[in-house]
Amino acid sequence: MVWVWGTGAVALLHMELSLITSLIADPAKLISKIESTRQKDDGTAKLYDPENHDITDCNIRKKREVFYPVMDANGVQETDPTSGDVKLRRVYEEVARITSAAQKQIVTWAVQIAAGVPVEIQADPANATETKMVALLKKTLKDNKMEYLDQEILRLTAIYKICAEIWYSEPVEPNFWGDLGNKASKFRMRLMILSEENGDILYPVKDNTGNMVALGRAYKIRDDEDKEISMFDLFLHDGYTTFKQDVTGWTSQGKTPTKYGKANFIVHQQARREWDDVQPKIARLETLDSNHADQNDATGSPILAVSGKIEGFGKRGETGKVFELENGSDIKVVESTGAPESIKMERENLVKGIFDETNTPQISFSEAQGFGANIPGITIKLLFLPATLKALGRQSGGWGMSVQRRYNFLKSAMAVINTDVASAVGMDISPLFSIYMPSNDTERYQNIVSLVGAGLMSKETALQQLAFTSDPVAEFEKIKKEAAEAAKLVPGPVVPPMPLVK
Repeated sequence: MVWVWGTGAVALLHMELSLITSLIADPAKLISKIESTRQKDDGTAKLYDPENHDITDCNIRKKREVFYPVMDANGVQETDPTSGDVKLRRVYEEVARITSAAQKQIVTWAVQIAAGVPVEIQADPANATETKMVALLKKTLKDNKMEYLDQEILRLTAIYKICAEIWYSEPVEPNFWGDLGNKASKFRMRLMILSEENGDILYPVKDNTGNMVALGRAYKIRDDEDKEISMFDLFLHDGYTTFKQDVTGWTSQGKTPTKYGKANFIVHQQARREWDDVQPKIARLETLDSNHADQNDATGSPILAVSGKIEGFGKRGETGKVFELENGSDIKVVESTGAPESIKMERENLVKGIFDETNTPQISFSEAQGFGANIPGITIKLLFLPATLKALGRQSGGWGMSVQRRYNFLKSAMAVINTDVASAVGMDISPLFSIYMPSNDTERYQNIVSLVGAGLMSKETALQQLAFTSDPVAEFEKIKKEAAEAAKLVPGPVVPPMPLVK
């Protein structure tokens, strides 16, 4: 049975660590208790993909029921011999199903603004040991491609409301750590991301104080005979235990200990999916667009209403057609009035509400054309202010705390991998977040140049601010050298010859 998330609070029940450990000998009861700590799902995670929307479901948006007269072999309508009524046949015709990718757009904007700029490490090492700790941590994060995986973690959390990091060690070649390692440095840390997208149903367990004490993971594997087998992993601070379900029930497959001093799992979660608040508006927008498409199919081409008798028609495709009408006859083109404008107004209100209420920028190509070629920086900031505040809330909230938890764990892991840095475990290392924001580079460059010209900023600092090069100090030395060489090429002042004195 598949379990996913509903709306509202994440955890329904709290469990003490002592209760969990006491139930390990009774896997069936333990797993049942852990599974009771979360809600069943309302199924809305599937709405991230447009092809799963209700508008595509024939049981929800039904096909159109149409009746056509039954014709015989000679093309004559058949009638019922008893009643004399025309025989009709029922046909179900397909209707328009216009989907919206608003959910995907909302998630993409939220992720890119919050994590489009890689998270940096903020630390102030006081000695060589702490400097090495920072270097070990940076190499581990780089080795695991965290600058890319952070975006994936945020995406999964926005869709499924939860995902988890599982850190584990694996052997490496002797020269992997280089000068950062010692004789004991034979391992490195690797990261595995668990999410519902990959078939993992997660059960974070907190105690009565709100501390995360365990993480359950339900998943399925296939055995040698290609049979599906249910599995369950229980992660605790000192290791994890794997359980397997067979014909006799749940059995333990043994415990794998961890030696890092901290739990090797980090849980990322949020209370609601990114689009939950505006899902009714998105569904209404899809219905509106689909109904409008159906209406266009029915009435988009000209419809002629004729009263009286027409004697002759113009040919199909002929320009300047002439219709010959008898006296008193009339012909008009039937057009709907008022409806298209009201549909347009409702659609605009829906789109505005969807993106405004999720703090998602909605800047179309046509709107961007109206900004002009040189948008002031303050205008850009105001346009993106709601999305920026949303990203800041994520960075200073749940995601920020989870990243801090990651750093705290990795410090302990680095001290095991290289015992020389054990004394630096207590040093302060925290994440430094940035916000991705479009900018007016021309305006920014002009401001920096003006500050240098006014003597309020050095050229070296200006190079650092402009970020034209990865090594502004070396670039500044090149500029000074080129300026000195250019000065040698400038001829000096011409000195007139001394006059002869008789």
